[in-house]
Amino acid sequence: MRRRGDRSDILLSAGWSALFVTEGNWIDVEQQIINEPQSRYSVSYTAYVDLSAKIEQWTKDSAVAVSNGESKVYLVTARVKQKLRLQLAARYDARTLKYRILALLVYLAIRDDLANIKQVVLDQDYTGNAAETTVRNILLSLLQRQNPSITPAFVRFQRVRGSSADKMARDVYMRQKPPTRKIGFAELENILKGNR
Repeated sequence: MRRRGDRSDILLSAGWSALFVTEGNWIDVEQQIINEPQSRYSVSYTAYVDLSAKIEQWTKDSAVAVSNGESKVYLVTARVKQKLRLQLAARYDARTLKYRILALLVYLAIRDDLANIKQVVLDQDYTGNAAETTVRNILLSLLQRQNPSITPAFVRFQRVRGSSADKMARDVYMRQKPPTRKIGFAELENILKGNR
């Protein structure tokens, strides 16, 4: 028998049901679920990015793959890379061109799904503090145009050999599979001008 004001009243008012056991003073408590509306949220994921044919291999096409969410591989032709290199060389130090182009390609590959990405992991194609800092800073400046709250921790570097991104980029580079799409010079030029 339940009396008004005892512990079970407090539990019941908080959405819990109490079942009394006759032997002793033990209370078995179960939470009641009362027609709670389903919450809608987007699933966020870590995007793994790999590149096949390094940027500075100017006479070869490069494939940029993103996996672990919306998987895709973008192909940039040698001609587009060379044209972009010429445009950037007039404005920036030649030693940073490959890092700038890498950041542009990564941004282009992830920007449409940015709201669902919790972190970007780039393969360590370019190692060393100077290389990683340059790529991170350029990529962050592009990403923060779209989402100013993105922090440096959003971009991480790690070996992704053997990952889906590694395999997808290699397959497209070796012409075993078609790319999701090719990247044109005009869209890269628009990003450089500050357009989305």
